[in-house]
Amino acid sequence: MDTMVQFGPEQRLVGVLTGNPGASGMPLVVLPSAGLLPRAGPFRLHVELSRRLARQGVSSFRFDVPGVGEAPRLKGCGSREATLAALEHLASMHGARQFIVGGVCSAADVAWSVALADSRVCGVLMLDGLSYTGPWFRLALAAGVLRRPMREWPSVMKRLLGRMQESSSERAPVIEDYRDWPERPQAQSEFARLVARDVRSLWVYTGGYTARFLHPRQFAWSFGGAVRDRRVAMHYWPDCDHTFFARVHRDRLMDTVEGWLVSNFRSQGAPA
Repeated sequence: MDTMVQFGPEQRLVGVLTGNPGASGMPLVVLPSAGLLPRAGPFRLHVELSRRLARQGVSSFRFDVPGVGEAPRLKGCGSREATLAALEHLASMHGARQFIVGGVCSAADVAWSVALADSRVCGVLMLDGLSYTGPWFRLALAAGVLRRPMREWPSVMKRLLGRMQESSSERAPVIEDYRDWPERPQAQSEFARLVARDVRSLWVYTGGYTARFLHPRQFAWSFGGAVRDRRVAMHYWPDCDHTFFARVHRDRLMDTVEGWLVSNFRSQGAPA
């Protein structure tokens, strides 16, 4: 069952609650809208995922962050503040006790900051989320160049060198200009804190994220030894694009999220 929910400042934000979180015994999955896409998600991914999870006894909440879809821009209320307001409303009005937060791209960034701010968050979905370039990224980038026909090497290297020499005022916008990430040492410390708090995390990096992620070993380089903890799951899917355009890729993602959620949180008392 879907229920329209109004919350936030002056009840001006809106979302759709699927299921009854107070009765399920499982954490409530919270899916903020990502980028400029409204709450239905890319190719209605959030809608399909919510209905699939409902069959497992898992409730979910998908909503528009301020300035997206049906949500107006609100002074002093960005994506992070709106998500925290959603958690508070869902806890006080609908009986939710714990939350899993996340989604694609900027929704993953929101999940990260909200998990650090609210101890009721016990899981995060990080789909093309935070990532830091470094040795493994550069090696994978070089390997990609070497796999090209030799006749293309000069032009590719010229473009790469040109980007490195551009001043900040001349260069084209990059991901870091639009997404608010901590520096890598801080991210490692925050990751370790979340793991120590028993927060489970599912990370998926796609082939549509080549500006930031090119090799699985980047994950450990980015976040440190905590990535080897049993509470952390990571997948690298170079055949998928950033928005999971293909039906087969969305099905794979939903299968993975469903399996991860059930295996990690079923013990909290939801029906088998």
